Amino acid sequence: MRWERQQIVFIVAVLAGFFLTFYELLYVMKLNFIAYSMLKALGHDLRLLLAIPDLQQSMALILAITTASVILLKPTRRLGRVSILYDVLMILFGLTGFLYIVYVYEDIVRIGYLTLTWDRLLMPLLAFIALIDASRRVLGYVLPALATLAVLLAWAYEGYNTRLVLNHFYYAKEGLFGIPLFVMVSYVFAFILFGSILTSLGVGRYITEFLLALLGRRVKGIAKLAVISSLAVGTVSGSSVANVMVTGTYTIPLSKRAGYPPHVAGAVEASASTGGQIAPPILGAAAFVMAEFLDRPYRDIMIAATIPALLYFFGVYVFIDRISKKLGLVSVRSEDIPPLKPLLTRVYLLIPIPLIALLLLWGLEPQYAALGSLGFVILLVWLSIGGLGVIPKLLFIIIASTLTYFTLRIGFSVASALFTLGVTSIFILLALSLAFKNARFIFKSLLEAFKDTIETVSPVFLAATLAGLIQGSLTLTGLAASIGFMILDLTGGNVFLVMVTVMLMSLVLGMGVPTTANYIITSTIGGAALAIAINSWTSLPLDSARLVAHMFVFYFGILADVTPPVALASYAASTLAKADFWKTALTATKLSLAGYLVPYIFALNPTLLILTVSWNLETVITFLLGLGGMVMTVLTLSSAIEGWHGGPIGRWERAILLALGVLNIVQEPLWFSATILTVTVVVYTLLYLRRAR
Repeated sequence: MRWERQQIVFIVAVLAGFFLTFYELLYVMKLNFIAYSMLKALGHDLRLLLAIPDLQQSMALILAITTASVILLKPTRRLGRVSILYDVLMILFGLTGFLYIVYVYEDIVRIGYLTLTWDRLLMPLLAFIALIDASRRVLGYVLPALATLAVLLAWAYEGYNTRLVLNHFYYAKEGLFGIPLFVMVSYVFAFILFGSILTSLGVGRYITEFLLALLGRRVKGIAKLAVISSLAVGTVSGSSVANVMVTGTYTIPLSKRAGYPPHVAGAVEASASTGGQIAPPILGAAAFVMAEFLDRPYRDIMIAATIPALLYFFGVYVFIDRISKKLGLVSVRSEDIPPLKPLLTRVYLLIPIPLIALLLLWGLEPQYAALGSLGFVILLVWLSIGGLGVIPKLLFIIIASTLTYFTLRIGFSVASALFTLGVTSIFILLALSLAFKNARFIFKSLLEAFKDTIETVSPVFLAATLAGLIQGSLTLTGLAASIGFMILDLTGGNVFLVMVTVMLMSLVLGMGVPTTANYIITSTIGGAALAIAINSWTSLPLDSARLVAHMFVFYFGILADVTPPVALASYAASTLAKADFWKTALTATKLSLAGYLVPYIFALNPTLLILTVSWNLETVITFLLGLGGMVMTVLTLSSAIEGWHGGPIGRWERAILLALGVLNIVQEPLWFSATILTVTVVVYTLLYLRRAR
């Protein structure tokens, strides 16, 4: 019976994932226009393809699918037979409540502010009940409770004006169908699909094995290799927990076998994997929301995040270096290093990382960059399958290249042609892998990818929808501006106090709210206040100050994944390592120290975000001093905390290094002297300790 239920769950997940993928590609990402133009060029005027839903209707349909899928995949079990009836009722609530938007949309466009009839009152309530119920199954109770309170607060604030509240949260493109869900549906889905397919094709595991084979004899310590591999996988995963599950299943056992305590092995993976959400080219989902909030191309966010991400991983690496040397674990066992030669035959699996970065820097829309690079990888995977024969491989090349070229030929852009390549490659691979026996394993991998897609996007879509409700409440009531001004008043506009306030707000929210929702709420409440404080302190233009402020919020929203008491990445890693959660989480927090400091550094020295200033000799010097100061901060604080600086150090040495590390954080107005002094002390103590040994 259990086996049958697992099969049913798998089939439901695959079908839901496939349908959602097909709908997203065809209607949301506008494949239908390309298909129509191709058919018309061939003499077939299939106008049915042009009859597409509005984006709000599409979002409603997607939420209907999402809520139904979550309830089916996460059924209620405590109530016996009653639970089945309850789940069926919730599915019906979700389907009718959200699909009602499709039915009534013409009235929304024609009238705008709808009067309430019994159905216009009932359907939003059904949708809201289904949304809350589905969300608590995958997100816990905190975010659904906050969203419910936010809606009730708005209702009370507006004098219990039900018509106003329902129009704002349900019928208008606010609340449920606001910017957060719009970004998830329009952009983030493509990257989730991208990551799911690459993972199913073994890219994440391959990156870890390849780096271990390539660097295993050069990098001293398997845990340091875990950092490098998590950085590489994180550039395409954009999820801390997913990164843990991909790389951690391989690196954590190796780290434990090498002699690292279980909680250290888990903490290394948690802290390194959390960096996956701040590592370009694919940052966490909140980065796409940030681009929309700031009205900037995603490319700008990616560029701005580069130096802080490198500093974060440098900090994690340095801490692990200290720990490895203290424990005497300075080599990787030869039996743990896989042979490099067989792995080199699949080096094409690394192509997505540089390719998607280049396409994004080139200026392609994120979803086209993701699917275009995916198309190239799928093509190479198909060509590399052994024992397949020439005809199937040629068939794939001919179909994919013909459709891609035809897209260009009928007047579409290069971006659209790459999009066509990616989409057609997915469906060609699906069809041909089913048709040819030697490629049947690819078909199974794709089914797993569709299943993984629906399981991954469901919490993301639901969290974004709930965050949209909270954001809608804050804007409708004006509380967002009021709280922002309150923060400025309470702190006196002092940039340090504002930063600490916003940091604490973000970390507290992170105890029960996913990172994307955390960013949306905190940036809505505190983003403007922090931007004003940074603008006052640094004299940056307000537009640049907003980028700095939102990046600050973004960082601390992500660090909630390693900050106890919730710390989802630490929890996943401790489970894999079979280690105590609290030891793992606290160690991961220590290893991620650079992540807690970097936002303060780039807030005080915005040149580290690259795009915030006009570059000249003065800003170059400021940038180098800021970068050097942060490097020195990491080196000194890690030595002070671990008690190791080229060898064991005593209390006085640790106290001096701790003081120098703090001095470099503050920097202004002692940048030059603090950095030079720190460099001198660091070099001197290293030389002294080496002579002493």
